[in-house]
Amino acid sequence: MMYYSVKQNYSSRYKKMISKIFISCISMLAAAAAPAQNFSPAGDGSSVKFTIKNFGIPVSGTFTGLKGKIMFDAANPAAAFFYVTVNAATINTGITARDNHLKKEEYLNAGKYPFISFVSEKVVALNNAGMFTVTANITVKGTTKEVSFPFSVAAKNDGYIFTGNFKLNRQDFNVGGNSITLSDNLTVSLSVYVKKV
Repeated sequence: MMYYSVKQNYSSRYKKMISKIFISCISMLAAAAAPAQNFSPAGDGSSVKFTIKNFGIPVSGTFTGLKGKIMFDAANPAAAFFYVTVNAATINTGITARDNHLKKEEYLNAGKYPFISFVSEKVVALNNAGMFTVTANITVKGTTKEVSFPFSVAAKNDGYIFTGNFKLNRQDFNVGGNSITLSDNLTVSLSVYVKKV
């Protein structure tokens, strides 16, 4: 009788333990499956800038025409997705003649390749709150390269501001040839304000 009672208690505890594990697994799966929220980039409040050295002096420029689709949930970064483009023909360095030259075939070839695109592959949360790392493919002038860099996220109104920067080698994208005056390397700085769709 005592053996039966102990066995029954053990069986009851075992069932409760299995039930807790099952509920925990279901909760984790539900959280992982929760869809990220949809956002779209807003031109106002966003900026896409680059800096490159010419004759050793930093020259800055911007692109506009920011469009795309962003899915993001800070609690579920694995479900995040970024697809964003800018209009190559909007390049603005403050000198019209230089901008027109940069739109030509030797550089951006904006007539044939009107958009510069950014498509994420993976987003991972970092230890610091509001900090993440994104791995993405960036396509310039028909050539695609992978980039990976940290970015910060801050809430703003009904959306977020994503801020980060990364480096590119212009020759990786066939933008301009060898030059003793123009640096191969440039820094791209992003500050993208997104709103709920």
